[in-house]
Amino acid sequence: MTMSETETRTMVGYADALTTVIRRGRLVPAQRECFLELDSSGERFELLGPFDTAAERGDDVEIEGVVAPGRNMPGHVPAMLVRHVRRL
Repeated sequence: MTMSETETRTMVGYADALTTVIRRGRLVPAQRECFLELDSSGERFELLGPFDTAAERGDDVEIEGVVAPGRNMPGHVPAMLVRHVRRL
């Protein structure tokens, strides 16, 4: 999967508060039980919030959301507040 110009532009500085990002990847089980993560070319995000689609574990998706600030510490998966999920 490759990033579009929009994705590249929005990912720069995604740790900044309330920056909307768009990522594509596969939904995988999270480290925490009952959660899902997005595996996007080796970068993972724990997904927070209700999904507005029937996307399930193993689906390839595009996710628009906001990366939670302050969770980018070693050993922690960054969290993303999901605004929209689109199955690919």
